[in-house]
Amino acid sequence: MTVRTPQRHAFTLVELLVVIAIIGVLIALLLPAVQQAREAARRIQCTNNQKQIGLALHNYHDTYGKLPYNAVPQTGSVGDRQRGPSWLTRILPFVEQSAAYDQFVFTGDWTMQDGPSPNANILGQLRVPGFNCPSSPLPETETQSTNANGDVILQVVNYVGITGSYWQGGTTNVVSPSPQDSSYGDAVYNGMIVPVNTKSNAISLASVTDGTSNTMMVSEQSDFFYDVNRAKITRRSSGHAGRSWGNGGGAGTWTANVTTLRYPIATEGGTGNGANYHVNVALVSAHPGGVLATLGDASVRFVTETVNFATLTGLADRQDGNVLGEF
Repeated sequence: MTVRTPQRHAFTLVELLVVIAIIGVLIALLLPAVQQAREAARRIQCTNNQKQIGLALHNYHDTYGKLPYNAVPQTGSVGDRQRGPSWLTRILPFVEQSAAYDQFVFTGDWTMQDGPSPNANILGQLRVPGFNCPSSPLPETETQSTNANGDVILQVVNYVGITGSYWQGGTTNVVSPSPQDSSYGDAVYNGMIVPVNTKSNAISLASVTDGTSNTMMVSEQSDFFYDVNRAKITRRSSGHAGRSWGNGGGAGTWTANVTTLRYPIATEGGTGNGANYHVNVALVSAHPGGVLATLGDASVRFVTETVNFATLTGLADRQDGNVLGEF
């Protein structure tokens, strides 16, 4: 008798290509879901970052009776300039950064643009992870050539304080009657993170007559802007001299780490919205569809890009007296 051994067949080329095609289709179907899950996780982390900033602002208020101010008028001339720290610097003890804060000397030029700073070495090493949005494609540090401290690598954050609204809250074409400073745009002090000068003073939560749950303290500048040719533009209020730690030129001049809302979300260009040191740089976010914003009660809300602009101006103005629309 002849015993026949069963023959073993290999995959044909067609079968192999079919298997590869099926795997490719499965990957194509799963990839968007994976990306959405990752973005959801990053958005949760960004929400938590802003929540911690909101709590830090409240703890600062509990300690000093006022919210942190962002600027005082600069003094001195080039070579001996005196410029103060940003509101972000002031809340460092309340975000577990006392080790750095306790070493600071509150004198000199915190922007390091026109004068020396005794804090340059500390600032060059300071990194606060909770001040950057995990979805942001923008660099987290930049090298600055200073007037007297050489090159310093500084953190550049994605969160910005709201000084107020250029338009009276709840309107889109009525210029606010609140005190204004016109330099590199128009800064208005009807918001919550304001300077100290002849037109403004640090505010308490009692001054938020619209209610803390109806007023923004902080929001995002965490993505590129796009011009009419779809070219990427890097612009954020923490991106000029001193980066995250300086208050800009001071009250009544160029600013840093704050903005007066004048344009809808993700708007590129316009008066006061053309450079990092301008005072009306728009809000923009790497999260699809809108920006995260920290309200005066330390809650964090997602504000869509399609929100009624009158509602957005109302959120930025602490004292307009209008009823907010849906957001």
